[in-house]
Amino acid sequence: MTLTPDERYRIYEEEKARLEEEEKAKQGEGGVVGLTPNLAVLLCYMGMWVAGIIFLVFEQKNKFIRFHAAQSIVAFGALMLLSILVRFVPIAGSFFAVAIGLLTFILWLVLVVKAYRGEFYHLPVIAELAEALLSIVSPKVPGDASKDIPRVVAPKETTKPSHSRTLDILGAVSAIIFCFAVFIFINFFHEYIAYYSQVNSAWDRQPLVTSAWHTWLPVADVAIILSIVGYVIIIFNDQRLVREMVRVILDVFTAIALGALLSIFPFDFYPLPVSEALIVLLVRMSLGITVTIIAVSAMVRLVRLVVAIVRS
Repeated sequence: MTLTPDERYRIYEEEKARLEEEEKAKQGEGGVVGLTPNLAVLLCYMGMWVAGIIFLVFEQKNKFIRFHAAQSIVAFGALMLLSILVRFVPIAGSFFAVAIGLLTFILWLVLVVKAYRGEFYHLPVIAELAEALLSIVSPKVPGDASKDIPRVVAPKETTKPSHSRTLDILGAVSAIIFCFAVFIFINFFHEYIAYYSQVNSAWDRQPLVTSAWHTWLPVADVAIILSIVGYVIIIFNDQRLVREMVRVILDVFTAIALGALLSIFPFDFYPLPVSEALIVLLVRMSLGITVTIIAVSAMVRLVRLVVAIVRS
């Protein structure tokens, strides 16, 4: 028998209500640690990966607590490891670490606020890795990692992408293509940034970039690679807060890369038939204004994100 869209939506709402009641009932059941699940989960996220390890070791009964402990370990452990690795990037390593620290703080704020309100968020990709971690540390009960984690799948009629979502995806795909093009150009064709003049019926090329370009290149490569990863997340994630969080981090990475370019300034404009000092001033002003605009955009997005988290 074929169900109408209204009937499907009614069944979906009934199933959602049933799972919410089961979750509320379950949250009244304490685990081995003697805490209610909602308080235990709150502590898991407040203490980040350290608290996650503690609860994963000592809480062997409540799978709901164990899942969120594992999610805390995977999320904050990965961010800490990434923060350590980017510090080895020349020039801008510490700036990238600050950007990742900002991401960690936003994620921590989201998870803590939602846990405090009894809303337990399942992070895209991270949730699957957390379940995989549970299957490793609990080999005797395969498949139980997500058994007590209620999940509701909305009916197909409600999952159709909106017009704005379609534009987001198209914009992210275009940005990925642009990032790949920039990556290829700055790594393999940067010598074509030059002044071209015709001498005896032949073109003479005088490069405008100096050897300091290779000092800035690792900073740019890291920013571009992380930007591509961020845009991929935007494409495959339907959560507005997550997408906004990614955009904040992308703005920060872009500002860091352009700020490093302004600081190193691997350009020499002596071949140009105009005042070299004037060109240097114009280029520096353009880079400075661009960095300022991107930084302000990141701050505005961050404020809006925090407000949205508080109101949600």
